[in-house]
Amino acid sequence: MSFATDRLREEISEIIFLDHHCHAPLRLDGPLDPRTLRATFTESTDPQVQQDDVTGTSGYRTMIRWLAGLLGSDPTEAAVLTSRATYDVTDYYRLLADDARLGPCFNDYLFQHESCYSSAEWSDLIGRPVHELLRIETLAEQLAGEHLNWEAFRQAFGQALAASISRGGCGFKSIAAYRGGLQVEPVDAATASATFDHYRSEIDQAGGERVRLAHKPLIDALIWETLEVAAELRLPLQFHVALGDDDVYLPTSNPVLLRAIFREPRYRQVPIVMLHCYPFVREAAYLTSIYPNAYIDLGLTVPLAGSNCAALIAEALGVAPLHKILASSDGHAVPEFQWFAVRLWRAALTEVLANNVERYMMTDREAIEAAAMILHANSERIYPGLATGNRT
Repeated sequence: MSFATDRLREEISEIIFLDHHCHAPLRLDGPLDPRTLRATFTESTDPQVQQDDVTGTSGYRTMIRWLAGLLGSDPTEAAVLTSRATYDVTDYYRLLADDARLGPCFNDYLFQHESCYSSAEWSDLIGRPVHELLRIETLAEQLAGEHLNWEAFRQAFGQALAASISRGGCGFKSIAAYRGGLQVEPVDAATASATFDHYRSEIDQAGGERVRLAHKPLIDALIWETLEVAAELRLPLQFHVALGDDDVYLPTSNPVLLRAIFREPRYRQVPIVMLHCYPFVREAAYLTSIYPNAYIDLGLTVPLAGSNCAALIAEALGVAPLHKILASSDGHAVPEFQWFAVRLWRAALTEVLANNVERYMMTDREAIEAAAMILHANSERIYPGLATGNRT
């Protein structure tokens, strides 16, 4: 272990982590069980994978060992869960948040929101501000049954986007990658109207119940509507890119398919944040190098990639401008996922930056400045008015 690595680790450990994309955890009825913990550390929905394969991954094994060190237990899953169960819920959440040097969290709150803590409850648990990100496809599903035609729905959708920001929201999120892919194309009014009518008939057939929105022309139209609002308010639009469960078809979730958005002059002031990105880290980094409003984040990839995450961060740093790399956890379900993701971000970033220092590609000071940019400052810049104060 080099002197440069030791020095950087000490400095980087003190930098606040602004988690600009995550989800409030599940509200559990009792002690955390092994099955729920394991299921959180994979994107697979297959019970056999969740039960049998997760414990063989480098990320999960490291998480158990690190968590055991924090809790003072033996480094086994059973011992960690036994120790966890002795804590008061608030004390445990605060322990993890403090150890991670966690700052403000941006909650993609419409993901499993019926089963999760509210943003206010989560904020109370962790003792940090929690701001909300609005997931546009879920919003559309909530609104569609209330409107009989495209024009009425379109207006209500735009008003709901703006209202979310007036209530303290910090941006928007699209899961188009799950619903037809990232090749977002222009949609004329006639096509949008006809597609909405078809979707509305499905809702009627379901007795007014919510119906999963999977009509690509309608989703594309909603993305363009969201971009209009985001451009007016100068707020980011996040896109899920690649890594996800088996609903994602990788060939259509490549970020290069977002080219039409990046090339549209009207939206050059809208930060487009590409989340996750694995296995398209190179492609996403390349986009940040040629489009002024393209940003890359390896949240979710970092904890799941485990021992390979430093190489992926290095790949992004090799091409992407430093001021266009963000960090998040995509924490969800259990607080351990967010905690581990933040810890692993720090460890991997330290390794990558120390290597750059040792190769005379950065000075110590430049490495520390780069870490601060990635861990909080870049997010502070593109999400206005949400500064962390740098350190606690």
